Amino acid sequence: MKMKQTRIVLIGFRGAGKTSLARRLGKKLDWQLFSTDRMIADAVGMPIAKYVAQNGWEDFRGVERKVIASLPLDVHGVIDCGGGVIENKANMFLLRQNSLIVWVDADIETIFHRLSRSADRPLLSQPDLSRDIEENYRRRQPLYEKYSDMRVDASTNDADTLCQMVIEAKRD
Repeated sequence: MKMKQTRIVLIGFRGAGKTSLARRLGKKLDWQLFSTDRMIADAVGMPIAKYVAQNGWEDFRGVERKVIASLPLDVHGVIDCGGGVIENKANMFLLRQNSLIVWVDADIETIFHRLSRSADRPLLSQPDLSRDIEENYRRRQPLYEKYSDMRVDASTNDADTLCQMVIEAKRD
């Protein structure tokens, strides 16, 4: 017997539009909003970029695991995840419970445009933003596909359309 889905989990590359969609879904459904990146920043007492610069990605991923384990299973909520959440199977096992997992995708050009306007996002592996996006997007793409129940394209659809697509999928 399948459990009732009480959560919508948004996964996808940084800059794809997860946060905007999460806010819209939360309002439209009147569900609580959980931002794992905001929860991590609160837990470590500093912006993520600064924490990663001081402590590295491995420590960051440890904090991320703790934050995800703390998310309630029985609360109607929209969970806005950081882009790398899919790199840890344990995270995805925890997020899968009682959830519809939505991959918010966007093409590389859209992601680059959005990320080039923001200095508060740390680079993942390359000193050049364009190369960093290309390398990590390609590496993560199969994991987003593997873990998602559905994919929505945030490059070609506006936020209202994306919101409606997710709500309709939730009803099925």
